Amino acid sequence: MSTGKIYFKNLDSIRFFAALMVFLAHGISPSYQYLPIENTVWEKLLTLISSGGTGVSIFFVLSGFLITYLLIQEYETTKTISVRNFYMRRVLRIWPLYYLVVTFSFFIYPFIKNLIGIDNPLGSNVLYHLTFLSNFDVINIQENCPGNDAMSQGITWSVSIEEQFYLFWPLIFAFLPRKGWFFAILFIIGGSVYFRILNHENNSVLYFHTFSVLADLGIGGLAAYLVKKFAPVKRFFENTGSKTHLLLFAFSFCLLFWGDPLFSFKYGNAIGRIVIAASFALIITAQALTKTNSRLDLSRLTFPNNWGKYTYGIYLLHPIAITILDVLVRVLNVPKTNFISLFLIGILGFVLTLILSKTSFIYFEARFLKLKHRFDTEKKAPETLVAAK
Repeated sequence: MSTGKIYFKNLDSIRFFAALMVFLAHGISPSYQYLPIENTVWEKLLTLISSGGTGVSIFFVLSGFLITYLLIQEYETTKTISVRNFYMRRVLRIWPLYYLVVTFSFFIYPFIKNLIGIDNPLGSNVLYHLTFLSNFDVINIQENCPGNDAMSQGITWSVSIEEQFYLFWPLIFAFLPRKGWFFAILFIIGGSVYFRILNHENNSVLYFHTFSVLADLGIGGLAAYLVKKFAPVKRFFENTGSKTHLLLFAFSFCLLFWGDPLFSFKYGNAIGRIVIAASFALIITAQALTKTNSRLDLSRLTFPNNWGKYTYGIYLLHPIAITILDVLVRVLNVPKTNFISLFLIGILGFVLTLILSKTSFIYFEARFLKLKHRFDTEKKAPETLVAAK
């Protein structure tokens, strides 16, 4: 008999909003240049909600929380961790669509470029992408030949980091004694913070290097560990209601909105992300565990909650949707010289992204996801299961 899935329904909306921020950064934000909002609060707000980096950071914290929660739950249920089963579940979820996008980026996109008369060379190295090291390829391009990559190639960097994380993270819980888990998590977070401080002047490394962003994943993992380890911490988050949720959202918003002056000290660009990631972890934990009838329960939001399960596709496929529309715009000679035209093209890109992501999930990804049950962990006590994901 296999363990039931742990499903936190509120987190689907968080996934959707994180993916939406990444799309806004790539598909909608180019239109902002035609708005008369320079140096105004509106420019600041649009920049905030269109921050792809913030969206990716949310994804990292969320992944760290969920993966750690699942690993600890598995240990509590079976007194062991099946590293093999963990790896196989991750492979079935991530690899099929990832390699489909890599195939498009390196073998189909260059052909499309030639058809429409674009012949600038790309600096990306396919070997980095095939081995889930594409974040290092992005750093190389950023530092040595900026602009010489395709968006559909560059988007894979965060998936590569998550795969690197998945490679070693379960080993902590499988092979270290339980008393060592907390210190291992702290060591990884601390090491990442130290690495960020050492490289505080190198924005490419701060943004794309594995060691730089491990803190995000580790902070999410730490939140999961604390609620699983300490009953009072778990009860606190289970009892969070509308007021607490509002305070957490407001706290995170203030950090993002006033981040520049708040973190303007010498190592502020290195430390700021850590504080903001911690605020995301508080929101994610509260949303995942709350048992109250909160007005700010994000599962109430029907559209983002329903589309949350497609966010992996939304994230990886939106550059392809944008590329398709860009080709059509070039072929049809549609002007891109004002806000309305660019904004409408962006909206069409979002609609096409939704279509592609849902189609991919139903007709492609689901074929592999159906195999995941073969690698569910055996459980000893059916009555100990919780309803989560």
